[in-house]
Amino acid sequence: MSKTVMTTASPSPSDGDTTDKRTDRGELQRHFGCDIGERDADHERITDVRDLDVGDEIRVGDRVKPIVVDDHGTRSIQTFQGERTQHAVEASGEWENAVSVLLVNRIDMGTGERRGEISVDLGAPEPVWRVDE
Repeated sequence: MSKTVMTTASPSPSDGDTTDKRTDRGELQRHFGCDIGERDADHERITDVRDLDVGDEIRVGDRVKPIVVDDHGTRSIQTFQGERTQHAVEASGEWENAVSVLLVNRIDMGTGERRGEISVDLGAPEPVWRVDE
């Protein structure tokens, strides 16, 4: 069996751990002087997207720039307890080429109850804070 050699450089470090490179968590922690999850302790933590209004500035996860809530919405989802309504907001940055993100209340599929967490673009939960104006 022959060994394949990559002809282009890999963006991954030699030890295979890309976590710090991908999220740059170490640099953010040095910049903010605290754990990323604690960095907005002076701002209101949001655990339900229904608490957000159009025009609110928010910070999401380890993103540095605040984004603005553009719209509210709902959708029906099927859980083991029947159909439930999932609330969502769309938010985007106010800079050139900013993309919109979808923030949804996470729902426990077994119980049908809201979990008190917010997912970004239907992915993993991330902390959300309202930014004081």
